[in-house]
Amino acid sequence: MGERDGVLVVDKASGPTSHDVVAGVRRIFSMRRVGHCGTLDPLATGVLVVCLGAYTRLSDWLSKGDKEYESVFFLGARSDTGDRQGQIQVAAVQDHPGPAAVSSALQQFTGLIQQVPPAYSAIKVDGVRSYRLARRQQPVALDARQVEVKAIEVLAYRPPRLRLRILCSRGTYIRSLAMDLGEALGCGAYVEDLRRLRVGKLDLDRAYTLDQLQVLGSEDRLGEVLVPVPQALSQLPACELSPGQIQVFAHGGSLRPAGIWSRQGECAVYGAQGRLLGIGSWAEGELRPLKVFVSQSPLAEVGSGH
Repeated sequence: MGERDGVLVVDKASGPTSHDVVAGVRRIFSMRRVGHCGTLDPLATGVLVVCLGAYTRLSDWLSKGDKEYESVFFLGARSDTGDRQGQIQVAAVQDHPGPAAVSSALQQFTGLIQQVPPAYSAIKVDGVRSYRLARRQQPVALDARQVEVKAIEVLAYRPPRLRLRILCSRGTYIRSLAMDLGEALGCGAYVEDLRRLRVGKLDLDRAYTLDQLQVLGSEDRLGEVLVPVPQALSQLPACELSPGQIQVFAHGGSLRPAGIWSRQGECAVYGAQGRLLGIGSWAEGELRPLKVFVSQSPLAEVGSGH
């Protein structure tokens, strides 16, 4: 794999789309093969995980981790987009709900819940992005999907603004959460501010703004910003193969590593010195390759660089 193949955490600014961030990373790194793991709305800021080069093939695994957000909900108004960038309609209510009513309503949105994505989303309807249909004033009917909101903490409530910290599964829409909470309270609500603090174990401590990356690029220091792959995939169990086992894995063959029979599910597969070989799946004591990065050459394990 190339010298700059890897995983990067960008601290996205408010305004640009996730695609705009990817375009900026392509320009700074002079690479075409760049992709993000989990879209952030233009309004939102914070953690956007970006894959470079061959590691774009890890996107599915990097985006599976839980997401942590801090958000401000504005109570007492509705927005067609679910955030402050849409058409705002102030509710007729005069009094805002009290803290006890807010806490009680939030309880129904924790745990496994059914959530309808917002019409202004990137979900495709008959091959067309939902937000494109919504902008054309065409009806959009999206199916509810199960998501998990693991925790909601009230950080501050000074009506009409409610500041929350939210821990949730992949696929959860904070805009839908705000709109649903507003309906449950009978006053309407939308997202006024949203910052993603973490994806899996990748948080803002590892993040760089595009401006910071631009400066580091001018100093030929971009290698410093890449997250070590074992850290990026730390949510997956690790499995290390011997040189003889690597060739079997590289050719798509299954393995039965001695002494390991109880594992189940997916794992990150490594060779010597933490070199990523691919993603595997354990079942009945057998390791099967799901995604292979290592060359099928007999010299595949020569050297230790990525």
